[in-house]
Amino acid sequence: MNEEHLKWIRSYLEDVYKTPIMENFLGLNIVELNEGKAVMSTKIAGEQCNFYGFIHGGILASISDVVMGVSCTTLGKRIVTIDMNISYIKNAPAGSILNAYGEVVSNGNTIMRATGEIYCGEQLLVRSQASYFVTGEFCEKDFPQPLKINA
Repeated sequence: MNEEHLKWIRSYLEDVYKTPIMENFLGLNIVELNEGKAVMSTKIAGEQCNFYGFIHGGILASISDVVMGVSCTTLGKRIVTIDMNISYIKNAPAGSILNAYGEVVSNGNTIMRATGEIYCGEQLLVRSQASYFVTGEFCEKDFPQPLKINA
């Protein structure tokens, strides 16, 4: 992939994240995209927390899946998650700023693997790994159209 493809992915994701899809609930911002790597950040809202006032584990899992999946798309592949493993190490309260890192560790033709980490400042919150099935290309000539949802 080249710099032009990475710019296209960033623009595409920024447009899609304006539509009413699950990723919007996560409030993710793209910090960095490189070949096989993605960095995203978000500020935890109260609606994303459990009744203890800490970010819900399902939100952390979703953030992990998204950042690892995006790292796969930077290599021009359209993917779907086939398995994911997550280790919860620490938690963070509402208002915290999280940084999520995804990196491709295996770039196969049919299966890709990626690892992820989520931090709150210097504190590691989550380590994850996932496998993704390659369903096609993720590029400008064959890009997925955002789902049109009637509100």
